[in-house]
Formats: sequence, C-alpha cells, structure tokens
Amino acid sequence: VTYDKPAREEIAECTIRPERNGENTSWAVRDGTGQMLRRFADSNSDNVVDTWSYYQGGLEVYRDIDANYDSKADQCRWLHTGGSRWGVDKNQDGRIDVWKQISPQEVAEEAILAIQTKDVDRFARLLISDAEAQSLGLGKDLAKQIESQRNGALETFKKLADTQEVIDAKSRFVDFGAAKPGIVPAGLDGSKKDVLVYENASALVDNGGKPEQILLGSIFRVGQGWRLTGAPRMGDSGPELASVFSVPGYTTGQSASQPTDEMQQWMEELEKLDRESSGTSGEALERSTERRAALLEKLATASSGEESMQWYSQLSDLLSAAAQSSGYEPAIRKLIELEQSEGVKDLGAKMVARIRYRRLSGAYGLALRNPEAEYQKVQEKWLADLAAFVDAFPMTEEASEAMLQLGMGQEFAGETEKAKVWYARLRQEFPRSKAGRKATGALWRLDSIGKTLPLRGQALRGGAIDLTKAPYRGITLVVHYWATWCEPCKEDMKLLAKLQLQYGGKLKVVGVNLDTVATDAKSYLASTRNGWKHLYDEQGLEGKRASEVGVMTLPLMLLVDSEGKVANRNLHGGELEEELKRVIR
Repeated sequence: VTYDKPAREEIAECTIRPERNGENTSWAVRDGTGQMLRRFADSNSDNVVDTWSYYQGGLEVYRDIDANYDSKADQCRWLHTGGSRWGVDKNQDGRIDVWKQISPQEVAEEAILAIQTKDVDRFARLLISDAEAQSLGLGKDLAKQIESQRNGALETFKKLADTQEVIDAKSRFVDFGAAKPGIVPAGLDGSKKDVLVYENASALVDNGGKPEQILLGSIFRVGQGWRLTGAPRMGDSGPELASVFSVPGYTTGQSASQPTDEMQQWMEELEKLDRESSGTSGEALERSTERRAALLEKLATASSGEESMQWYSQLSDLLSAAAQSSGYEPAIRKLIELEQSEGVKDLGAKMVARIRYRRLSGAYGLALRNPEAEYQKVQEKWLADLAAFVDAFPMTEEASEAMLQLGMGQEFAGETEKAKVWYARLRQEFPRSKAGRKATGALWRLDSIGKTLPLRGQALRGGAIDLTKAPYRGITLVVHYWATWCEPCKEDMKLLAKLQLQYGGKLKVVGVNLDTVATDAKSYLASTRNGWKHLYDEQGLEGKRASEVGVMTLPLMLLVDSEGKVANRNLHGGELEEELKRVIR
C-alpha cells in the first residue's frame, strides 16, 4: 500500500482531532497544510475504532475494516488511486483468504508478485475454485476445459516459481495485456448464464529496462472479481493454454481482419502524404489535409469495431488540429457531418463524444485566430459549449478534459469559486485520471494562502531541495515553475536574478523545470549561469510536479514567506517587486 507518510520534521505540524460523521465519530490525522493523512473511525457508535483509513494526496487509498466488531480487522479495501481490490481475512490471521473484488489488471500484478515471492498461497487466491466454476453455470465442454486447466495448477505454479529465471527481486509489473473481453453466451453447449472472459491475457514486466511477457491464459469474471483458470507460463515453456473460444461449435470472430489490397494502398498513400506535408503551408497544406481526411474516412468506413474507431479518431484529430493551427475552416463542417454520420453513430456514444469535443476545440481555436474577434464573447461561448458537452457526455474521457478546461477558464477569468466547483467535480468523478490529479492540485493551490508548500526532491544539477529545511526555512522564497520553451519564463528568471542580488540573504529562489528533456534545461541554465537550484520533472506539465499544485500554464510563481507559508499563489512578473516589498521587512 502506497500512502502519505510525513517526514520526521513534519510530524510536529500534524494534528489529530475527533470529528463527527453523522452519528459516528472518527479521529482525523492531518498534516500541516490540513490535508488528511489517516482516519480512525467508530462506525457503530460503540466507542471502539473499527475502521482504519490511509490517505495519499488527500484521497483515501486503503482501509482496514473490523466488520464483526471484535477489534480485529477482517477485511481490507484499496480505494481511489490505490485500486479496487477488496480482500477478506476470514480467520483474522493478517493474511487475505479470498478476493471479494479484484480487477483483471490487479490479478495480473498479484500473479507477478506471487511468482516473484514464490508464494503459492498468493497465487491460489487468484485461481478459480470449484464452487466459483460451478456458479458460472458453464456448458459441459467449457466446464471440463476449465477443470482440466485448474487441476494441477498449484503444483505447476510452484515448479515455475522455483525454477524460472525471468522474474527476480528487481522486476516490476508494468501493465495488463489482452484483447477486449468476450461473452460466452447463455445457451451455448448447455450454459446457463452469460460469462465474461478475457482470452489469452498476459502481464508485462520490466526487468531493468528489458520487457518480459508472462502469459496468464483466460481470466473469468466471478461476481465482483476475476479469476485465473490455470498457472502462468513464460515464453515457450510450459503447457499450451487452451482457448476458451475454441470450444466446439463456437467462434468469436474477434480476430482483427487483414486490410484489403485497396486499404493497403490507402495507408501507403496516407503515409506518403504525412511525410510530404511537413513544412508545407497555404493552399498546398489545405490540399494535403483534404486528401488525408478523405483517405482516413475511407479507411474508417472500410473497417469495423476498434479499427474503425482508431481511424475516425485520427480523422477528427487531423481536422481539429487543422482548424486551430492553420485556420482551415472546412474542418468544422466536416466534423459536424462526421458526428451525424451513421458510421460514427453505430460505434456508440464514446465515438460521438470524441468527435464533438474535437469539433468544439477546433471551432474555439478557429475563432481565436480571427483578428476582429471579441475575446470575452469567444471565451464565454467556449465555456458554455464545454458545460453543455459535460452534460451530454458526463463519464467520457473527453468530459474530464472539458471539466479541466472549464476550471482553467473560470480561474483565468478571476472566478475562483466557480473554478473550484469544476475542479472539485473533476476530482470526484475522475480521481485517477491525469486531469483529476491536476484538479486536486489546483484546488490545493487556490486555497494555499497561509499553508506550507510541501516541496522537496533531488535538484537538477545535484544536491537536494527541501523547503522545510535550511537554507530555505526562515527566509522569503519565490518558487518559479518554468521551461525553456516558455519565453516569459526566461524574462522572469532575469528579473528574479536581479531581485535576489538586490535583497541579498533575505530572498531565495527555487526553480521547478518542466521540460521533457533534462539536457535542454541544463544547457539553458549553464548558458545563463543561473544561481539557484531547480527541481525537475521529465513528464512536464503532465507530471507530478505540475499536478501537485495544479500548474495549467507557464510561468507560475508562488511566494512563500519567512514562516514557510504561501503568501501569493499566482505571482506575475510585473507585480513581483511590489509584492516583495510587502513581504520582506
């Protein structure tokens, strides 16, 4: 379980206080910024703690539960960004006996950990039991197939764990791999229920930069969880894993169809156009865009399922980008036609949502290119369009991006409370998404005045930075988020260098670089002989450093007073000198 742990020097700033939750009481542990670290709750009002909760980034990620109120935890749950597992410890010996809930991705990770630790019991918890297999109501042939895979699985696993040389102590689970799941329908071969199953699933492992694939076979959904039917295997070793969808009389048609000769010609022409369009502009670029769009639509129409969605996605991305970057007006009309086409509608609301969002983005970018545009009216329409989009497609990936744009738009317009509403909704509805994490950081930043900025890590050019320790404690600080591609950032750095010299030991600067290539930042700093330390995040604006304070655009400067508290959460270069006069005595 990964959860927030205060550093030794931060413990004195933490608080523990009782809080009421309806009719029940809990003890809440918070850090110096007021963010939740732990919650110990009494859920049945008997004055005994029966729920122990752990938090990361203000979100509960793990919970121990005493469900029978005998002062011993018998259930454990992973929540929010911690995952979805729900384990039951029937005999309360501190070890999970059964997974009540677990996702296919978490099954894959547990399987790798079981191999890594040679833990047969850990693997056994992932294996479908006799009772679970019977509960699926499978037909005779498929039931026999699963029984055959399950028999001897524990012995096979033990042998594999003892003899394999692929996974060692340094190996790290990376991802779960499988084609989309399929349904074994009720009625097939006497089956009584629809059964959901991943066929030929695998786990991807990183061995010090070398990827390895571990084959897991079939994974069946059982209740709220998923189960393996046999032991994993590596490479070409071990027995072949039987195919669920090769039961006599049943085929899925799931395999991707091979492109026709005509489709292959379209793809080759498309590749050629992509190469030739680089560096073109004006009418030549418009002709290239029109032809590329026509080819992508042909490929989308000639394909089906996921392949069709991929081609339509590329087409909508192309048209939206053309409208925003080169002012290609026909792109908007074409996106409207696509959204209303039967081919897109047949692919479902997800595809419709993607194309509509690309159309809205393209139209907004196109409007901003008009030199006679009234910016405020363009912005108001953009925000209204985004709000309508969220109402129409509330749980799509694009809805999370729309909410982030709504929060940003309101924040930049000075409507802080409206921005908070959108950021809070995004955090609640999409907590594990990049946009959700950034919204969480933005909410912290908007309420950061008077709070401690928890910033620490290894500096870009060596050494460490910790704002809670010397030489940063007890002195006024400017924390500057920047990148080499941001020209205003460079102007800020010149001003900061001048002011740091002017104020001597009363002012320090800490940089947070968000270039995606470290050498770009290092080269720039070397050329300017910059005199302060910088943290670095290779993920740039999408990384942890940017997300933890909700950095939306660059530059961003935070002013921290001599007590280590945020005094200004969005400082602009033009107001920097006056603000420093106010803070530094």
